[in-house]
Amino acid sequence: MGVDSTSFSDQQVASGVVNLLARSAMYQILSACFLYPEEENLSILKSPDFQEHAKDLMLCYEGVDDGAGLKRCLNEVQELYGNANIETLQRIYQCVVGHTMSKECPLYETQYGAAHVYQQVHELGDIQGFYKAFGLDISDVEKERCDHVSVELEFIHFLLYKQAYALENHGDEKVQICVDAQKKFLKEHIGKWVPLFAVLFSRKAGEGFYCALSALTKEFLRLEMKLMDIKTEIYKESDLNQEAVAGASDECLSCASSEDFNEE
Repeated sequence: MGVDSTSFSDQQVASGVVNLLARSAMYQILSACFLYPEEENLSILKSPDFQEHAKDLMLCYEGVDDGAGLKRCLNEVQELYGNANIETLQRIYQCVVGHTMSKECPLYETQYGAAHVYQQVHELGDIQGFYKAFGLDISDVEKERCDHVSVELEFIHFLLYKQAYALENHGDEKVQICVDAQKKFLKEHIGKWVPLFAVLFSRKAGEGFYCALSALTKEFLRLEMKLMDIKTEIYKESDLNQEAVAGASDECLSCASSEDFNEE
């Protein structure tokens, strides 16, 4: 019996696309979860589709990890969200984040590791450079700083989605561009500070949904870094910069919100 190599190749592409979209969706879910909680943004957590998504996601790490930790975290997040009401989550979120820039669990990358405002502005420029390289520009509707955790997570969601499209339609060269950008952004940005952010966010929340969300974020990023063979120096609590950004222009401190990237 002959083997249809074209059919086998098509199956590999299809499987690869499914995996990329599952990972992309997880970044998008986490991005939404770290914004002010709104029912419409978090509805996926109560959807029957979430269990199917969880199964697809765990398949992405076969051969890398047994997925037990990820499965436990996903189940806990869904269960705790299902037992909560949106008003309670909004109240808890406001207590955790505060009404001004939090110094206990900052939502912004440049409050981690940057010694002074000039370095912070340089980091912001580097992050914006990633976004602009992929045709993403500042939103005129809803603005958030480009180093906000939700914006950065949304960017990786975008890259994975773009990679899935390239794999299905364009070929290896454009796929590799997306892979290289993901690796670089995870190594130089998300992978360095978000694990510490998750610890601090969990500590401030104390218990419940946001603790479970923080644990899921740490475990998911651990698997992502392992899958992509990325090693980076993760910030320690002593690297937390207690000084808020000051003296930088609005243009430097603003970028598209996680829901309002504009593709040129």
